Amino acid sequence: MFLKRTAAAILGGAILCSGAAFAANLAPQKTEQTTADAVVSTDATAQQAPEVMAERELYYGTIKELIQDEQTGTITGLYLESESAGEYVFHIDEATLLLDSGAGTRTLVNTLKVGQGVYVFHSPVATMSLPPQSYAEAIVTNIPQDAGCAMLKTVEAVKTNEDGSVTVTTDRGGLNLTIEKDAQYGDYNGRQVMGTDDLRVGTRIFVRYNTVQESYPAQASTKNVVVAPAKEQEGMKISVNGTDLEATAKVQNGTLMVPASAVAKALGLSTSYANTAEGEQVKVFNDKTSMVMDIGSDTYLVGDMVLSYGTPAVIEEGTTWMPAQALADLTDTQLSLATGAVSFTAAQAE
Repeated sequence: MFLKRTAAAILGGAILCSGAAFAANLAPQKTEQTTADAVVSTDATAQQAPEVMAERELYYGTIKELIQDEQTGTITGLYLESESAGEYVFHIDEATLLLDSGAGTRTLVNTLKVGQGVYVFHSPVATMSLPPQSYAEAIVTNIPQDAGCAMLKTVEAVKTNEDGSVTVTTDRGGLNLTIEKDAQYGDYNGRQVMGTDDLRVGTRIFVRYNTVQESYPAQASTKNVVVAPAKEQEGMKISVNGTDLEATAKVQNGTLMVPASAVAKALGLSTSYANTAEGEQVKVFNDKTSMVMDIGSDTYLVGDMVLSYGTPAVIEEGTTWMPAQALADLTDTQLSLATGAVSFTAAQAE
């Protein structure tokens, strides 16, 4: 059944961080407790966490040096030091997210200063040099005193609950985060009203939460969300009902995209192409449902409903790319990134 894709709410105030936000370890294997955390243990019912690499790691330190391009003066990295974690070099570029944690808004790289304390969400892959070096996916600044910072998560699956809340799977399947019905949403880019319909698989979010049930998967809830674009990727594996496809997915312009024909066929759909007076159109259909896409326009027509998925369908080298979420909605299948690959799973018959 289709989700009604309309924006629901705007961030009504600053996102203040809670020290308990760090109760959830970025790796799904465990949940750690820090000062002021409220952790509820559910070990009796906990499942065993699978051994998987964390999507990202977290480092806190003080900026020792701003690494700049000698010709342009552009900041390209940070040399940080930490009493507990030692020194580290983080490379940054235009894709690095920078969030003012106190205000809950995007900030600029030129606001970073030597002596400033920052949290860095970075790749788990690092060099063996001294100090080690890694890529900074996000930098969080302006942490309120006696508080933690907003945590960066990737939306791996989305479930709408009967009470109006939404449960997001993240941390490689290790955390189920319930976003409450009255949650405040903000746009990292500050351009538009955001709501539950913007919680698409692959999208990244900054969130804060107070308590974590220590189980697998862990459980937490939040009332504050800042929605950020998905991380650009290519060559992502795709499976449909457990069967791997030869085709691969990618994240383009902040949206998880899949090749329409290959994935549609695996889902029991057909595709057709038409060059009309209005422009190129691709149709995905079977005997029960259909979706017409205007190439180059964020217009997806199902019956008399016009849907938006934040990015247009495009044709590149003869392949039509469309948002994965659009196909999942059309076929009422569960879209997930919890395994690190894009998976479509048909709903189980009751």
